[in-house]
Amino acid sequence: MMTEYTWDEMAAGWDTRADTRLYAERAFASWERKAAALVSDLENSHVLDFGCGTGLLTEKLAPVCGHIVAVDTAAAMIDVLQNKVVEKHIGNITPLVISIAAETIRENSEFSEKFDLIVASSVCGFLPDYNLTLRDLSSALKPGGLFVQWDWSSEMPIERVRSAYKALGLIDLDVEEVFAMTMDDESVPVVMGMAQLRV
Repeated sequence: MMTEYTWDEMAAGWDTRADTRLYAERAFASWERKAAALVSDLENSHVLDFGCGTGLLTEKLAPVCGHIVAVDTAAAMIDVLQNKVVEKHIGNITPLVISIAAETIRENSEFSEKFDLIVASSVCGFLPDYNLTLRDLSSALKPGGLFVQWDWSSEMPIERVRSAYKALGLIDLDVEEVFAMTMDDESVPVVMGMAQLRV
């Protein structure tokens, strides 16, 4: 697992990497194809981008969503996103250095309104306790709210994702491999999971 220090070290050059940009493009394309229509009143939606990094996916969501709270534990990653928000005059993204936990969700004013959509791109496989964090994230969703994740299948195989959704009583809408990335001349599949909080 990568440490926060390593993520901070990588922040400055993160957006210049072709692989990270391509991953965000493919994740967004799969979101548009499979998930966007499941969010009612998308242009006024309240969105959480969990583990947003430098905001490559956040930026793509911003033109079509209402307001996005973008959170990461790596301060240097959030600094990069904050600079982009200011330089590009993106008015509907609130970047935060924060760790998701039940206390955070209760105490932070940005979580006082529940979310219509929570996205987590290439982060759940790095969590020390996926099920616990998923429980905390679910508590921040509105009834009927949508959770969408993308992760390397090696870290988050389909059955692991499905089991977590079932254990938490979420509606399993779909879990499947949606694209692959080439790494060291090998094709590495990425799993997209979609779950909904019961009304």
